[in-house]
Amino acid sequence: MSNTSHIAVLCNNRMAIPAIQALYNMGKLCALGVPENNTDVLDFCKSLSAQTGIPLMLLRKENLNAQLGDWLKKKSPDFVFTMTFPWKVPEVTWQSHPGKFYNFHYGLLPEMRGADPVFESIRQQKRETGITIHTVNGGIDKGAIILKQSLPLESDTTHGLLCTHLSYLAARILPQLIGVLQAGLSGTDQNEAMANYYRRPGPSEVCINWNAQDASSVKALVNACNPWNKGAYSQWNGWHIRIVEASVNTEALPDVSTTPGTVLAIDAMNGLIIQCKDNTQLKVNIIYTDEGFMSGYRLESFGIKKGQIFTNLQTNQKPINV
Repeated sequence: MSNTSHIAVLCNNRMAIPAIQALYNMGKLCALGVPENNTDVLDFCKSLSAQTGIPLMLLRKENLNAQLGDWLKKKSPDFVFTMTFPWKVPEVTWQSHPGKFYNFHYGLLPEMRGADPVFESIRQQKRETGITIHTVNGGIDKGAIILKQSLPLESDTTHGLLCTHLSYLAARILPQLIGVLQAGLSGTDQNEAMANYYRRPGPSEVCINWNAQDASSVKALVNACNPWNKGAYSQWNGWHIRIVEASVNTEALPDVSTTPGTVLAIDAMNGLIIQCKDNTQLKVNIIYTDEGFMSGYRLESFGIKKGQIFTNLQTNQKPINV
């Protein structure tokens, strides 16, 4: 195969944009495919297509096999990269084109399989994350690993910030990846003994459990929910509140209640401080309600007082669109 490989990209999310731009600048991008009802990356792809002549195909799940078959025949890409693509490539498609389809997984495999490894990596307070490029096969995130690149994960990193870091990491590793693919390397099988699969986060995953989580765990959950869910959910007096930004209170308040969820302070000087498990304390910096984003201590004007208790949201109420 020549060193001028033509690469097509199937994408659905802004995380693919830096890599798409890099492939175009390298002279390797030959086609784009995006779900027709996409609201995240479609405008960018339409603009790029109009300016450069790179063909763009709008895809439908119910017609995916036929569309991809025709697309592959017309564009003849050497490789197809799926980046945040929401649907499985039909088995007949990838089997008919061996060595052509490769998925960008924005987490480390096999430990972080699933729809949102960014959320899980932050929520579980992992010290590193990264990108894994693997072959596409019939399983979810189970193909042979072609390339893996790690990235340190800082404790203050939010979901949105990590998505940006990973998107640029994907662009940076493209030359190495293309070299590996051109060399015809088949990759390394994943160790199933290390594999974990995580479903897309639902209501139970984005709600704070004050009795079960210490301050560091709550902070991690808050970061994992920012900005896509506008924070992690809690409840006071039947009122749903989302914590958007928080920190561990290192200057612990003395002689306080040990009941998790208890408000220890709520004023402009101290801010909003809440008791957590294991006698740890959380300082709530920013919250979100239907009234808007505001500093945590501003909840005082809604009637929340020192000594009152935040409770766990009952997940069967399902207030979240995830």
